[in-house]
Amino acid sequence: MIPRPRMLAILIGREARRLRKNPSALLLLGMLTAIAILLSMSRPGPKPQMTCWVVYEEASPWTELLKQRAVGNARIHVVPMTEVKSLSDRRIYPPHDCAIELVGQVSNLPVPPEPDSAGQVENLPHEYKISVRFLFPGNDPNVLAPFLQWFWPATAEHFGSTAPFAVTTSPITGASRAAVMERLKQSSITELMTEELVATILLIIVLFVTCCHLQVSFTSQDRERGTLTALALTPASTTELLLSRYIFHLALGWTVCAAIVGILLPTAFVHPTLWVTLALASIGLVSVGTVMASLARTQSAAGVLSLCYMLFGGVIFYLATKFSAFGSIKDASFESHSLPLLFLSLKQNVPLEKAPGLANLAALVGTWTVAASWIFRQRGWR
Repeated sequence: MIPRPRMLAILIGREARRLRKNPSALLLLGMLTAIAILLSMSRPGPKPQMTCWVVYEEASPWTELLKQRAVGNARIHVVPMTEVKSLSDRRIYPPHDCAIELVGQVSNLPVPPEPDSAGQVENLPHEYKISVRFLFPGNDPNVLAPFLQWFWPATAEHFGSTAPFAVTTSPITGASRAAVMERLKQSSITELMTEELVATILLIIVLFVTCCHLQVSFTSQDRERGTLTALALTPASTTELLLSRYIFHLALGWTVCAAIVGILLPTAFVHPTLWVTLALASIGLVSVGTVMASLARTQSAAGVLSLCYMLFGGVIFYLATKFSAFGSIKDASFESHSLPLLFLSLKQNVPLEKAPGLANLAALVGTWTVAASWIFRQRGWR
């Protein structure tokens, strides 16, 4: 029987009225949207220019010369180490800044020898040298180049052609737990998690709530109260009942997902792979919810079953990273294909024909949809 538009509109309106009577679901969806708004508000502005912190243990004519040469340069700060926050033996610098650490008693340095007639310089013992540490953020030491072009001429002006230094260059790392926590405090949320990853997590949660959990709750509630039996006596067909539920929950999920994408990553609106993946993932979750609601006899049992499905999926995904045997189980779920596709399509515009795993996702979702329709027709009324 061909679904009748008027009957579908009546059944969809019934589902919408039930949603209005469920304030907890509306509150949850509103909170997820609010999280997206807060994350967008915490988005850092344009990254400021890198600053170099020149820190020293002991003041000396050399450090005073460095201060003079840094006058008027807002990107270079020459300060004693006591002015920089330290944890254990490490100093904590602002994110994205570099540092030059002068470690040692500068006043005890002997005068370095000048080159002889052959251009050779007598090496000083290591214990007489001052340790100079060049620290850079990230993985590229070349970011230090502008500051080295300032540092070495000023140092040569004081020490001459030779300087009693033991030089090391290394990335700024927070090896200790306390140092890591301090850097976390100095970073914004969007620096710790990429917007694509946050958006993917929020989209999956929204789809699970709207397309699976609410579907399970509404359908099992109808079964428990005998409403489905009453609907079976109306002119509405089974196909129309199923299709109206699919349309309502899919439309609800897509509306909230569109709001989250528009808040966090508006440029992704033109990525067709994103919307195809969202459509397939949401259809799959509605089908899963229909199967659960058809098998569970009470609303509470169906709700617990939907939560167990989510937890079971998380456990399988974790075990698949540790044991290869669980990899095949993970690959049999449509979530294993939809999650990376969502992340990838949020990050870049991937052509549909080149989207990895899209065909497998469509096949798995199709299997779930056929199974859900058959199970609902067999057991959904009981």
